[in-house]
Order: sequence, then structure tokens, then C-alpha cells
Amino acid sequence: MPHTLVIGFGNLDRGDDGVAFDVVNLLRRQLGFLPLDAEETGLDDRGAETGAVFVPQLVPELALDVGGWERLVFIDAHVPAEPRAIVCVAVQPEARLSSTLSHTLPVEGFLWLVQTVTGRAPESFLVSLRGQCFEPGRGLSPAAAGLVEPAAAMVLRLTGARIEPTPVQSQRIGGLS
Repeated sequence: MPHTLVIGFGNLDRGDDGVAFDVVNLLRRQLGFLPLDAEETGLDDRGAETGAVFVPQLVPELALDVGGWERLVFIDAHVPAEPRAIVCVAVQPEARLSSTLSHTLPVEGFLWLVQTVTGRAPESFLVSLRGQCFEPGRGLSPAAAGLVEPAAAMVLRLTGARIEPTPVQSQRIGGLS
């Protein structure tokens, strides 16, 4: 099983844009670890073969932190213009940095930065869930909430993690190498 980090990202205060947070927490529970609260990222966790974190956005500062993982699985929301409810694609490093002075990066640009600063290019996937409501406010639409379990199952298949029915442990999962 490859040493895998799951990185969910999105804005918890914009409805379905925060759907990755729910997927990450379901994965954490299934892996036998404590879920995150809204103020936690999980970036301080260490030690497991599979880690799951949530950040508001991909930022350059994360590039050094994730370079030691063999596989990265990103989770995000997409707009209804994409007709598929859940999209899973392999992603490659690409020099696609934001043309604005923003801190946000597209997944491919983030991977390019990881490769540039660490000399490593982890195998990477993007799992994207269709959101319906991106208006200000917390909570998921019923449609997005219905995608959390199937998306988590897809991510588990990508990680190769073995799930055993155990109670939630009081330890935190492995985060950054």
C-alpha cells in the first residue's frame, strides 16, 4: 500500500464548497481516527500509512510538507456545469500557477511546485464532487451530502487502505512526512 495523503480543500463557509471536509472526516472515522473539527486541518498529525487532512486552499507553503508522500489524493467540489456527480482523474505536475497575486493554486500547479521544491512527483488523483449551492453559509445541500459516502469509498480504493471495523481511536492519523 503506497504511503498516501488525502488532501481535502474548500471553503466551509460557502455551502457545498466545503464538501471535502465531510469526505475527509468520514475517511478518518473509517480509518479509526478522530474526525477534525472546523478549526483543525490535521496537518500536525503524524505516523500512519494513510493520512487525511483538510485545508481551505492549496497554498505554496504546503509543497514541502507533502513531498514525502508516495501518493496524493485531492478532494474538492466542482460546479453543476460538470454533469458528472463525482469525477476522478489522475493529475500530473504542470506549471500552472495563478496569474493573480492570490495564494491559491490549481492542483496541477501545486504538484509542479511539489516536484520543483522536493524533486519528487507523487502519484496523484483528484476526486471532485458536484456541488449545488455555493452561497454563504455552512452545511451541505442534500445532493452534495449524498455524494460524501460514494466519494469516500472511491478515495479508499485509491489509497489502498484496508478498513477493519474498529471503534474510533483517540490518536490522530498520520499527516505529514
